[in-house]
Amino acid sequence: MNAPATAPGGVRIGILGVNFGWGPHAALETVISEIRQTVPEGCQVVAFGSEYGRSLMADVVDEWCEFDGSDHAALTRAAAAKNLDVALVTLEGFAARAFEAAGVRTVFVDLMPFLWRGADLAVPPLEVSHYLALRLPGLSRETLGWMRDIRNLRWIGAVVPWQPLEATRHTYGHADGNRRAIVTLGGMLGLTTRDTTTYPSLVLPGAIEALIETGFDSILIAGNTRQADLDAIVAPYRERAEFRFGPLTRAEYRTRVAESALCLSQPGLMSLLEASSCGTPLIRLPPQNVSGFQQAEIHRIATGAHTEVKWPTDVVDEAAALRKAAETEAAGNDYLYAAIADGLRRRRDATRRSVREQLKRLIPECLALPDDTWTGLVEKVGTDGAKVAAEVVLDTARAVAGKRGGAG
Repeated sequence: MNAPATAPGGVRIGILGVNFGWGPHAALETVISEIRQTVPEGCQVVAFGSEYGRSLMADVVDEWCEFDGSDHAALTRAAAAKNLDVALVTLEGFAARAFEAAGVRTVFVDLMPFLWRGADLAVPPLEVSHYLALRLPGLSRETLGWMRDIRNLRWIGAVVPWQPLEATRHTYGHADGNRRAIVTLGGMLGLTTRDTTTYPSLVLPGAIEALIETGFDSILIAGNTRQADLDAIVAPYRERAEFRFGPLTRAEYRTRVAESALCLSQPGLMSLLEASSCGTPLIRLPPQNVSGFQQAEIHRIATGAHTEVKWPTDVVDEAAALRKAAETEAAGNDYLYAAIADGLRRRRDATRRSVREQLKRLIPECLALPDDTWTGLVEKVGTDGAKVAAEVVLDTARAVAGKRGGAG
């Protein structure tokens, strides 16, 4: 590599997150924000690909480079040309290898170590310079088995912005008159789907009816579904509640979660962690991808809260989804996407009733649980993820700079 283009003491960081939802990019934004607080001068961040995260990472990225998601040889050439000191990659193991092939020492953050099985075990980059894995409860013996082969493994806590609970949970609860709820759909784009309307069209009507019927009159729906589509879904309920829509900035999303008396969440791991870091009561909506089933179980184990809405069995057969996922994650997701689309075509009204009735039972049960239930996930996982990842990235960059200086 050539000498870095930053000022003395600065660092050039290449970053890349897999294009699956918002979680990988939210984690990158959080780590880079931590790094920028540590080295506010001379830090240059070059993002490769990561299209789904552009709105989330706009404030922390200096330069964007195209990457089509499959041409890893081209990524290696592009990385080599950018004079990088270090790379930070979330969940895209082949990209981590591509950076290493360019001579760029790479920090790989595995937010979902439970995900890799079968043919997908080719993804984790076992020989990467630093492999940071989220310290999740309930990891299987199978997962812990293959992880023994990782060369430079370090366990870390949640990669979320962290403040003491009293600084984030700054509103009163439902029993005191708070009638605000947030429904977080997350970033629904996936590796093989660009559909952001089918899942909310099937799940939201029943959820909205249950919220209204249990006394909520201010409902924020956060996600990347177009506002026109969300307007059409909530139109029948406009006279009964006030609605607002996302997507939201990272800071605003966190504020809205903390202000809400209740969060209904499609069980994306980052959404579950951020709600837990705010201490907000949470009900898990039916998963829209394979990882959602495991993430919902992780949340249940950590909190002890059986606050979960299940798919009607004639819409999604969870056992069938998990059998497909045992082949590859993509096979499981393809089954789920098709089943949800078929449910919208054939079982829309029955699903609405099922979601509504489950939630009408779960909402009072959820709100009656002790407050410390909801911080259980971050308490089990820890909250040091962003800090540790930032330290590893900077230490790696400094080591590279030291060797370069010594060679000079």
